[in-house]
Amino acid sequence: MNETLIAEELACRFGNVDVVDGISLKAVKGEWLGIVGPNGSGKSTMLRMLARLIVPDRGSVRLDGDDVRRMNTKSLARRMTMLAQANDPGLDITVRELVRRGRHPHLKWYEECRGTHEEVVDWALAATKTDLLQHRKLGQLSGGERQRAWLAMSMAQTPELLLLDEPTTYLDIAHQLELMELIRNLNKERGVTVLMVIHDLNQAARYCDRIMAVKDGRIAAQGTPAEVFRPAFFRDVFGVEAKVYDDGGVPVFMPSGIAALRTSEGERPSGIAW
Repeated sequence: MNETLIAEELACRFGNVDVVDGISLKAVKGEWLGIVGPNGSGKSTMLRMLARLIVPDRGSVRLDGDDVRRMNTKSLARRMTMLAQANDPGLDITVRELVRRGRHPHLKWYEECRGTHEEVVDWALAATKTDLLQHRKLGQLSGGERQRAWLAMSMAQTPELLLLDEPTTYLDIAHQLELMELIRNLNKERGVTVLMVIHDLNQAARYCDRIMAVKDGRIAAQGTPAEVFRPAFFRDVFGVEAKVYDDGGVPVFMPSGIAALRTSEGERPSGIAW
């Protein structure tokens, strides 16, 4: 398989806490990999290491065989971009000015965003339905509108690899689905490889080709949604009991309660009233 991103033994420690502890992954060109796990499990830190926003304490990241730490910043930005969960809401610029920034890696130092570059900006605005917002300042937008504006900037960058950290966080369900369909279009029709930290497990199963679960800074499970979605997976990774149903070939889970607390031997600990 044609692997576009390979990370080996990534590790990151904050103080005395191993936030990411020896994670290795391979993303195949053109696939959509969903990264799931409990809060505080190291998902976002891992994504930021992949994007070279955090220097790992150990391990390496290669993009099409090139070590990202040795790559020129502009060259890396032409091939990979990351949309964080939260971005600077205080920028005093319009949506269009923000989206134009996505073209900077493609411009020479003396060039301005004109001609075909402006056409890409128009496309990104239209694709994210932010064209009607393009002359408004970021500070005048709702959280969901701002998130779409930042996604438009990422799309204007026309990357090969798109890293997304819970991009649907501020969106209502209709806009969540709209955004997921937009990303699917980028992935399937334009061949953009997508790595997405995602909170909604059922959306992950519906849209992602493969799922990787992270817990306590380590990979806890990975595979296709059908391979991963088992009652034991939800019990071991998220601490919930769940039933899994088939929805036209897509696994859907329904939580039924908190999993019972057990010791390493599998028995309920003594001294606790049940």
